[in-house]
Amino acid sequence: MVVVGNKFNKLRRKVNIPNRGNLMTIDVTADLLLSRYEKLKSDRSHWEEQWREIAAFVLPRKGHIAGDYQNAGVRNNYRAYDATAIHANELLASGLHTMLTNPSTKFLGLFTGNELVDENEAFKTWADKSSNVIHNVLNNSNFQTEVHENYLDLGSFGTTSLRIEEDKDDHVRFYAEPITEVTIDENSKGLVDTTFREFTWTYRQIVQEWGIEVLSMNQHREYLKDQHKEVTIVHAILPRKEVDAQLGSKGMPVASFYIDKTEKKLFHESGFREFPTAVPRWTKITGEMYGRSPSFKALPDIKMINQMKKTTIRSAQKVVDPPMQAPDDGISLPIHSNPNAMNYYRAGTKDRIEPILTGGRVDFGYQAMADQRNSIREAFFIDQLQLQDGPQMTATEVQQRTEEKLRVMGPILGRQHNEFLKPVIERVLKILIRKGLIEPAPVIVAKENVQVQYISMIAKAQKAVDAETLNRVIQSIAPLIEARPEIMDNFNSDAIVKHNARMLGLPEKLLVSDSEKQKVRSNRAEMVKQQQTMEQEKHQSDMAAKTQGS
Repeated sequence: MVVVGNKFNKLRRKVNIPNRGNLMTIDVTADLLLSRYEKLKSDRSHWEEQWREIAAFVLPRKGHIAGDYQNAGVRNNYRAYDATAIHANELLASGLHTMLTNPSTKFLGLFTGNELVDENEAFKTWADKSSNVIHNVLNNSNFQTEVHENYLDLGSFGTTSLRIEEDKDDHVRFYAEPITEVTIDENSKGLVDTTFREFTWTYRQIVQEWGIEVLSMNQHREYLKDQHKEVTIVHAILPRKEVDAQLGSKGMPVASFYIDKTEKKLFHESGFREFPTAVPRWTKITGEMYGRSPSFKALPDIKMINQMKKTTIRSAQKVVDPPMQAPDDGISLPIHSNPNAMNYYRAGTKDRIEPILTGGRVDFGYQAMADQRNSIREAFFIDQLQLQDGPQMTATEVQQRTEEKLRVMGPILGRQHNEFLKPVIERVLKILIRKGLIEPAPVIVAKENVQVQYISMIAKAQKAVDAETLNRVIQSIAPLIEARPEIMDNFNSDAIVKHNARMLGLPEKLLVSDSEKQKVRSNRAEMVKQQQTMEQEKHQSDMAAKTQGS
C-alpha cells in the first residue's frame, strides 16, 4: 500500500454542526463513505440469516457470523449433531486447494495471446522465469494458509475476500477477511471494485499504526486511561475517481480510507495502484451481489440430518437405557437405576421394576440418515473429488476417470479463475515488477498485453481433451501407417510434440528451443554425412585393393 499522505486537510473539507450547544467536527469524506457503507450493509442484511445458519452447521468455528459473537475458546458447535457437512466442506476446500493452487506444482504461466510473440524464444524464457518467481514468492508467503481459509468460506458462505498487500519481508502478504466483516459493491461489468470492512482495533493498535496525532482530544484522554479500549473502524477501498467527483482529491487509482465509525472522521488515507482485494463467488444469480455455495443447496438436507441424528440419538438412548416402570405400591423408594444398585420390593408380591420397551427401530434411523449423507456429499462434489469403490482399474483408466471428474467441475470453477486467481496473480506480478524481482520483458512484448495462463489440474484436465483427440486420430489410422508409413507426412511431428506437451502441462524448460533443435539435427546430419563419406572411401579403398591384387 502506497501512502498518499497523513495530513488530510488538503484532501477533504470539514463542516461544523451544532451538537447540544457545542461544535462537533464532521469529516465530509468520512460522512459520505459511511452513508454509502450503511446502505450496502443494509442490502447485505438479507444474507446474514442464511450465513448464520450455515455457520452453525457447516463452519461452526466461525459462529460469530453476522453479530452472533462468541468469546475466544467458547464451544461453538453446540447446534450441530452431525458432522457430515463439516467434513464435506473441509474435503471440498482441500480438493480446491489441490486442483487450483497446489503448492507442489506450478499452477500459472504467462502469455500474450499473440502466437508469434508466445512462440518467441526470448519471451518464452522470460515468461517461464517470471512465472517461477511468482510461484516461489507465493509459496514463501502466507498464501497457502490464507487461501485454505478462503476455500472454506467459499464452500460455506459462497463469497470470500482475500486482500493482497505489499510486504517488506515476504514481498506480498495475504489476509483472508471474514465475509461477515466485508461489504462489497460491483461495477458495470459485474466485477467487485469496492469493499468496506468493519472491524475493531484498540487505541494501542491505532497509535502503533498511525501515531497518536490521529486521535481526537476525547480519544486521547480515553487512550491515557485505557489503551485497550476498542474502537470501531471502517476500511473503505474504492476507485479514486468516485471520490474525486465529489471532493476533488487526487492520488492513486484506488483509494483507501480508514474511518472512525463513531466520530465519523478519517484516521488514515492512502492508495493502491491496483485493486488489492479478490472477491470470488462460488456461483452468482443475476441481480445478486453475493454468491451462493454448495451449503446453500444442501442446507435443507443439512438441517434435516441434524434433526434426524438428534432423534436417533434419543431413540438409541431409550433402547440402551430405557425408561423404567414400577407399581405405585409394593416398591421401597427411592428407586436406584445405577449398575449394581439394590432395590427392595414387598415380599410375596409379583411387583417388579421393568423397562418400557418402545420397539423403536434405531437401525432404520441410521439407514435413513445414510441417504441424507449421500445427498450432502454430492452437493459438495465429494463424489467428484474422490475415487469410488469399484472394479480394479489400470493406471491409465484411473487417470482418465480422474480427468473426466475434473472436467465436470471445470465450468463450476471457471469463475474462480476469473474472480480469484486472475486478480491475485496479476496484483502479485505487478508488485514483483515494482520491486525489481522480475526482469524487464523482452522488447517484442512492448506492445502486447501480458496475461495469466492457468496450468492447474482443472486447466490441464480441460486441455487434455485436445491431446486425446489427436491420440485417437493417430490410433484410428495406425493400421494404414503400418502399411504406408508415408501417411505420417500429413502430420507436423514437431508441432504435435509441442502441442501435447503444453496441453498436458509439461514445463517449458524440458523442451529444447527451435534453434537448439535445429543445431542438434544439423550435427546429426553432419555426422551421418561424415559416416557415409568414410564408408564410401573405405569401399573405394577396398575395391582398389582388390583390383591391384587381381
